[in-house]
Amino acid sequence: TISVNFWQSSGINAEYGDNSRHKLLSFTTECDIMLHGFAGYFDAKLYRDVYISTHPETHSKDMFSWFPMYFPLKNPVLVHAEETISVNFWRVVDQTKVWYEWCLSEPSSQPIHNARGVTYWIGLFS
Repeated sequence: TISVNFWQSSGINAEYGDNSRHKLLSFTTECDIMLHGFAGYFDAKLYRDVYISTHPETHSKDMFSWFPMYFPLKNPVLVHAEETISVNFWRVVDQTKVWYEWCLSEPSSQPIHNARGVTYWIGLFS
């Protein structure tokens, strides 16, 4: 298991003018693996020593309003030890919904998954 900080948020993203985000993550593996996807966890400091988390090591007891997320790859990829894995993640927002898109760019390229939120999205209240 490799743990990488995704992004931190404190409100509106000045680059996009809304709550959209983009992050390129790159890391190397220590052994040969068959990569099927990525797990995403939510971890937040609300105030001083008040935290909420979906991460298995710090999971908030009795929290059921936030859930981990799995970002699958359509085609699993064999990654050899010491190879670089690079993956792009986008959090995209429009008037009615928010969704995530992702694509692997190393060690091989794959198309964007969940483009335009066609497979999975979260509705926004109006």
